[in-house]
Order: sequence, then structure tokens, then C-alpha cells
Amino acid sequence: MQSCCFRASDLAAIFAAAIIVGGGVASAGALDATQRFVVAQAPAEKPTGEGVIKSVDASEHKLVIKHGPIRALQMPGMTMPFGVAPDVDLSGLAPGAKVKFTLGRDATGIYVIDQISRAK
Repeated sequence: MQSCCFRASDLAAIFAAAIIVGGGVASAGALDATQRFVVAQAPAEKPTGEGVIKSVDASEHKLVIKHGPIRALQMPGMTMPFGVAPDVDLSGLAPGAKVKFTLGRDATGIYVIDQISRAK
């Protein structure tokens, strides 16, 4: 499979298309594990977000989060799955929890949650 890279400014259009194709809301069903979005340039600030956990998949180390805009990536708010870095503890996180999170890149360059905490 050949990878393709997108500029941060392209992400809004890409995710808008995913929302339209996915039937109105980007969800775990709209983006599968074979689809990857890689940003060509690192943002000036570390990407952070806030949202509500919709589901936790501890065996796959993934969360589905309904989040607000992630400004550093020019990403609009949506509901989407996130991979989570292996060293992040998911115990104590459950659907309905309000959270703040930080994104970092994994070894392949894909953004994953590298820090997460309950929002106050």
C-alpha cells in the first residue's frame, strides 16, 4: 500500500469529505485501520484537544472521542477514533468522561494520543 501525505491545511477538507461519505458524522465506521492521514509538516504547537469519550477499546489501545476543533491541525470538531500511545494508561477512562488530550506522532508518523487526562 502506498502512503500519501497531506499538508495540515488539507485536513479540514479531507475530514469534511469523510463526514459526508460517512453519513454525517465521522465515526469508527467511517475511518478504518487502513486509512491513514499523515501531515507533511509538523505544526508550530503540539496538537491538543478536548472532548468526550464515546468508546474505549483497551485491547486495541484506541479511543473514540467526540472532540472540539484541534487548532494546531486545522481540524474541525468531530467524532473519530484515535490510536493511543502504548505507555498511556487507559484504566479509569470510560464512555462519557470529559478529557483533555495531546497528540504526538508514533514511529510511522501517525498522530496518536500521547497524553490524556480528565477535564475539570
